[in-house]
Amino acid sequence: MDPLAGPVLVTIDYRIDAARGAEFAAVMEATRQARLRLGTRQWHLLRDSAHPSRFVECFMDENWTEHQRRLQRFTVADTKLRIQRMSFHVGGEPPLVRRLIGQGTPSP
Repeated sequence: MDPLAGPVLVTIDYRIDAARGAEFAAVMEATRQARLRLGTRQWHLLRDSAHPSRFVECFMDENWTEHQRRLQRFTVADTKLRIQRMSFHVGGEPPLVRRLIGQGTPSP
C-alpha cells in the first residue's frame, strides 16, 4: 500500500437494538470526539431509514499512513470506549468494517 494513498474512508456497520438508538448515539458522540482527537478529518453517524437497527459510522483519514498512525494513538480510554460501543452490537458477527482508498484526483 502506498503510504500516501488516500483519503481513507472507514465505514463500520453496527446492528443494535433499535430501542437503544438514543443511548447508542450518545456513546457515538464520545466516539466522534475521540476519533477527531486522534486525527480523523471527518466523522458521521448514519441510521438506515429502512432498517432502524442499522447504524453506519463513517470517518475519513488523510491517507494510509495517517490511518495507521491513528490506530497507534489509541489510549486506555479509547479502548474502554470501544468496548462500550461494541456492547451495543447484536448478532453473531462483529460489526462489518470497510476501508476504502480514494482513487484519482480529489474534488475541491
